[in-house]
Amino acid sequence: MEIVFRQNLVKSEQPVEEKKIQYDKYGHTYVAGINVGRALLADKFSEEDVVRWKDIQDNEGPLKMIYDRLCGLSSDGFPDEFSSGQSMSLFDFFYLVEKGDIVNPQQALNAADAKQQVENGNWSTFFKHATVYGQSINTAEYMKSLPTIQHLYEIGLVKPNGSLMDTNDMMSLLQQKKDEEQKIRLDRAHIYQVEKPVLEMNTSEKMKQGYRNSI
Repeated sequence: MEIVFRQNLVKSEQPVEEKKIQYDKYGHTYVAGINVGRALLADKFSEEDVVRWKDIQDNEGPLKMIYDRLCGLSSDGFPDEFSSGQSMSLFDFFYLVEKGDIVNPQQALNAADAKQQVENGNWSTFFKHATVYGQSINTAEYMKSLPTIQHLYEIGLVKPNGSLMDTNDMMSLLQQKKDEEQKIRLDRAHIYQVEKPVLEMNTSEKMKQGYRNSI
C-alpha cells in the first residue's frame, strides 16, 4: 500500500452535503455514516475521501501510523504519558496532509530543515521495527511515506516540540482566520462608506457636465 503526499489529492471541491453530517451525544461527527471523531473540518470532507480515509484507518496505513506516533499514541491507540490527550482529529489530519496548503506559517519549515527533522525523528528505524496487529509491516512500502512526513513540517502541522498540532491549536487557527475575514469585511465596508459620497458626487458632476455639453 503506497501512501505518499500528492498535492490537492483531497476532493475538497466537492464537500459533503451539510444534511449528511450528523452528530451524536458524545460530540462525534458522522460524515455519510462514518464516524470522523471530533473533526473540525468535516464540512470540507467529500464522501469519497472519508471512505478512503476510513480504509487507511482500519488497515493501519502509513498515514495512520505517522499520526499515532506524532500524537504520542501507544500501540493500543491510547495516549501515552507524553500525550496531552487532545489530539487533532485523525480525519482532519488526513484532510490537511492531502490538501497540502500551509496550515501554520509560524511553524512551517523550509525543505532542508524539514528533512533534518525527519532524520532526527529516526523514522527509518521506526518503520523497520513497526508492526500492525502484531505482524511485521512491509517496511519498503511504509518508507515511501518519508516525503509525506517531511511535508508535515513544511506546512506547519508539527509543533516545535515535535508533536502534532492538537485540537486547541486548530481551534485557535480557525478563530484567527474568522477574525481576519471579519476584519477584511469591516474594512471593505468602511472604505465603501467613505468612498460612496465621493463616487456619488463625481457621478453627479459628470451628469451635470454631460447635460451642459449637450446644450
